Amino acid sequence: MLLLFFVFLLFLFVIGINVILPPKKLLGNKDPEFVEKRRELLDTYLRQIIQLLGRNPPPELAIFLNLYDYEILFVLRKLALDIFERGEGFMEHGDSFPISPYQIYGIKVRMKMALPPLDSTDKREDFSHLIDFCTNVKKIDVIGSNIPIPKSTIIPNHFPMDFSPFKSLTGLTFKLINITRLTEVSSVRLTLRRLSVHNSHLESTSQLLLCDTLYKTYDEAGPSHIWPHLDSLNLSNNLLHSVSDLGNLVPNLRHLDLSFNQLSEIFDLTALPYLEQVSYAGNVLFQIHPLPLSFGNIRVLDFSRNQLETLEPFSKLYSLVFLNLSCNRLVDVEEVAHLSQLPCLDHLSLTGNPVASSLDYRVRALAYFGPRAMELALDNEKASLTEIDQISILQAIQKARNTMSHSNYHHRQY
Repeated sequence: MLLLFFVFLLFLFVIGINVILPPKKLLGNKDPEFVEKRRELLDTYLRQIIQLLGRNPPPELAIFLNLYDYEILFVLRKLALDIFERGEGFMEHGDSFPISPYQIYGIKVRMKMALPPLDSTDKREDFSHLIDFCTNVKKIDVIGSNIPIPKSTIIPNHFPMDFSPFKSLTGLTFKLINITRLTEVSSVRLTLRRLSVHNSHLESTSQLLLCDTLYKTYDEAGPSHIWPHLDSLNLSNNLLHSVSDLGNLVPNLRHLDLSFNQLSEIFDLTALPYLEQVSYAGNVLFQIHPLPLSFGNIRVLDFSRNQLETLEPFSKLYSLVFLNLSCNRLVDVEEVAHLSQLPCLDHLSLTGNPVASSLDYRVRALAYFGPRAMELALDNEKASLTEIDQISILQAIQKARNTMSHSNYHHRQY
């Protein structure tokens, strides 16, 4: 670093910039008052140099001062160069392009500047290429941070994000962002099909879906805030405790992931007629009411890693194909009887429950499904030949008991 600094000083001397470097001293150079005063002088020194060099300081100076990491014009030049080199590949392969909240903020700020698109000697850094990419890109991953950019006080998550330059987005993922800094999403609201928010301390669905308005409910915001094409909403790994207005705001939703949040109750989802797949995994659900009215025609359901003790609430989900109830508190194998009349069920997971370690658990559980026992995959595994024989014996015994009970009942009647 010291060698680089001397090269930098030599470069300034060669191009005729003669700004005096603030002096040092041998004794007392660690005194807090002296350190603070010299820091201020160095700051003034660098500002003078940049002012003399204008908007296009030599690359050597820009690199030395880390301008490509935190100064907006240089951040966008670096981004434009990255898009020039990799953007087409992302578009062709349908991959998500990574971008930071600070870069999104910088794009909007740069659009308001009275500067030509090409303010650099390198044509690959032309800002118009960046705008063209934003207009056409289909998928992006916005990756935030609460840690300052190195050698600066700039924290990416402190800057507002305006998505108006993005006209064609169909997939948008947020990771580690400050959800309160979303200020404009009207353009992406009309085009998005898949929306994901992870590790962003999201507390309610309205906080996201109505992020660019002061209103907190659909009734207040109105139909202009509907996400008409959104069919997949993944809000896993947040702090969700409220799910509301989904039927009005995302009427065509098919996949909903609410896993690993702080939900303690099930919310009514009957207003989502196209919903097929729901995950409530990793929440704090203990007791839930019967689900048919809330879950309509859902085919895939994940309630793993909760605290459920009974399967009765699932007994009338007649469209259910896949049910994951692993890692709950199910103790009695008799609870499986509540699922025996679900005609479409072909995958059931109970692994990680106390019941899964009980004697002959698989045979006893599968026996409740009658002729369908051989078709059902329990804990990702269909019945073996040995288990099929044992199931047949259990079912025959149960049939005999039912016949005997029926006969005794009629005998008492006479």
